[in-house]
Amino acid sequence: MGQSQSSKFDKLFTLICTDNTEELSRQLRSCSSPERTTCLSNLSDADKAATLLMYAAIYGNMAICRLLLESGAQLFSRDNEGRNVLFYAIAGQAYNVAKYLIETALAEYDTEIRRNFINNTDNSGETCLHEAVKVHAVSCIEFLVKHDIDINIVNKDGVTALHRAVDLGHPDIVRLLLKHKAELNTKDVSGWTPLHVASAHNDVELVRLLVKSGARINATDNQGHSPLKWARETGSRDVFSFLKSQGGKEFDSVSSSTAANQRSSKKRNSLQQKQSSSSSKANSDSENHKEKTSI
Repeated sequence: MGQSQSSKFDKLFTLICTDNTEELSRQLRSCSSPERTTCLSNLSDADKAATLLMYAAIYGNMAICRLLLESGAQLFSRDNEGRNVLFYAIAGQAYNVAKYLIETALAEYDTEIRRNFINNTDNSGETCLHEAVKVHAVSCIEFLVKHDIDINIVNKDGVTALHRAVDLGHPDIVRLLLKHKAELNTKDVSGWTPLHVASAHNDVELVRLLVKSGARINATDNQGHSPLKWARETGSRDVFSFLKSQGGKEFDSVSSSTAANQRSSKKRNSLQQKQSSSSSKANSDSENHKEKTSI
């Protein structure tokens, strides 16, 4: 009786975990046909649908990644969360594997396919660049930005790679992203720009860097709060002082204009009410005068 797909996967997965390239190669060569070899190379686990290639990538095993691809493993497979093998390589900070995977895509596929591979978004809208920032894989980021990665892709929360780098307090990555034209003023679903994030974290170094690079100092979020407002709310004294010195306001000019319009409207309504009251009084006096004259 043949082995189940699950038991076959477990056997080959163990070989990957133990770095046993030689035995894995023997197992693949022992298949009775190229089709069976391809099928074996593309086995995935039952839980996440992560392939053998993905596990080899996250463990940084270049030899096994190469062996699997040469045996027919699919470069473009995605797991149940929508993540591809490049995401796994970067999650494991396996720079050499990530570089190899991208170079393979460059050599064997056209521009559109390659771009989709590098810019693959998972079920939460995240790319491998979001992951690279998360794990502080600077070398991977440098390589990605040189090879068609869309630096300004937002996830389902509206978060860019720059938002994340600021949130995690990585000035080296922030500088790298800005060097490659990362958008400074993108708002997440709460209306926060990267400057809002840095201000709330009292990260004066990043606040200075973002402002110097052209961040809108008085951008407001969905609540109408500016970075200065959040610096006050979170007790970020250093940031509050700096933003104040740069012309920061609690609310932006649009909010001020709205408030001014509301005050003006109230004044007009008040004046109209007074005029109406005066007119009513005058009419009343006139009627009383007519009654006295008639008597």
